[in-house]
Amino acid sequence: MADPPDAPGAGDPAAGVRLLRLDLRGEGEVDRVRAAVLRLRVAPGQRRLVTEAVETLPRADADPDRFPFAVMRADTPVGFGIIERGGAVSRLALLLGEAAPTAVGDPRAAVLLRAFYLAPEWQNRRIGRTACARLDALVRAVHPGARAVLVAVAETNRPAVRAYLAGGFAPTGHQVPLTATAGPQALLRRPVR
Repeated sequence: MADPPDAPGAGDPAAGVRLLRLDLRGEGEVDRVRAAVLRLRVAPGQRRLVTEAVETLPRADADPDRFPFAVMRADTPVGFGIIERGGAVSRLALLLGEAAPTAVGDPRAAVLLRAFYLAPEWQNRRIGRTACARLDALVRAVHPGARAVLVAVAETNRPAVRAYLAGGFAPTGHQVPLTATAGPQALLRRPVR
């Protein structure tokens, strides 16, 4: 999908990337974007690695600790994700056992990035890494005490790992057994600045 020559940031695919909270219904463009992200699909080879918004957005709406967001490029929703605070990070720390203090830090001061993906036609354009680098304002808005963002990513998903690393995440050196279908999950951590 090509951008019109006069579109904002037409020369730079990562220009104009912003994150839009989807839990603030009735505010500005949120309702339009919510409907659009429900139509975003992952690439066929990524279906075993991430669950689409059509399934995860309703679950986020029902959970006060989950904050769905759209990855926007100008006015177009190109991706989706969820910031989760509270229980998910504590469960992650329990899974890691003795490794939790070095991998997670204080679970009360961390959030988990979940269900994050870009539509296939928007991948490989530096949009994912830009979105990761711009998580801070969103994280501070939903969890003012957060000092870290965690994400578990399938080690076989090399493009996602590269995007996370380029977006400021660093390996913790730990694996998380979160799903049987995606294989080993590397735990990455990014400070909230």
